[in-house]
Amino acid sequence: MSDIIFGILLAAGASACFNFATVVQAGETRKVERQGAVSLGLLRQLARRKRWLAGVGVQALAIPLQLAALTVAPLAVVQPADATGLIVLLIAGQKMLGEKVGWHEVVSVAAIFLGVVGVALSGPEHSPENSGAISLLLVLAPFALLALVPYFLRRRLASVVMVLAAGTAFALTAFLMKIVADSLVANAWIALLLWGAVAGLFAILGLNSEQVALQIRAVARVAPIIFVIELALPIVLGSLVGGESLPSDPAMAALLIGSLLVTVAGTFALMRSGPVNALLEAEHAAEAEPAS
Repeated sequence: MSDIIFGILLAAGASACFNFATVVQAGETRKVERQGAVSLGLLRQLARRKRWLAGVGVQALAIPLQLAALTVAPLAVVQPADATGLIVLLIAGQKMLGEKVGWHEVVSVAAIFLGVVGVALSGPEHSPENSGAISLLLVLAPFALLALVPYFLRRRLASVVMVLAAGTAFALTAFLMKIVADSLVANAWIALLLWGAVAGLFAILGLNSEQVALQIRAVARVAPIIFVIELALPIVLGSLVGGESLPSDPAMAALLIGSLLVTVAGTFALMRSGPVNALLEAEHAAEAEPAS
């Protein structure tokens, strides 16, 4: 249990960094010229902006925290614990904009914490094993294709496609971080470098797809969907090829599944709450000014 608690704390710290970076970067995406086709050109433009690069630096701080969490706790614990970092957005909305925190926000935060506690109590076991490279490639290939679709088509796509592509890319990154952690524990350095490179690739694709989506879709309609995909899909992949499984006790398995659903519901509700939505929309209003 001590490892699980430590993993939760590490994951919460990583998520706090990721969410703070989202706030920092959101104000920059519409200040650059929109690309006619989906490419990495947007990232090249953003990389010239100091504030956006500062957000990348904050994200970089999250990587070792997330990796450390995955060496001591299972994905089924780490991914829900990532939702606790959303409180950064709630506090920012309240402090920066004076938005009131009401029952909606209190219930959402309570749902997230109850979900995380329920997941921890269900006793999922951490396993530094996985199904091997062949099985991983076969199962991950369809999801990788979805993340890559915008770049294969190389034309302007519906915003929802970019949101789904970004969420899938980030989910693959989160899952592959578990594979990297497995390789680290096993001292499999070549596998660590290879899977780390693939994880890095999908992180870049996810970031670019997210930034494209932020240019054409309200932030409040981008972040919640991406976050829920990023939270849930790695857990499913972990049970398929990540060496993790449901608790053998039916009651504990039910507690785990129920707690995950409560966490997802709380996450989605919090990201659409007044303070968080006001913060993200305020960033969006600042983005739109140069174009008006």
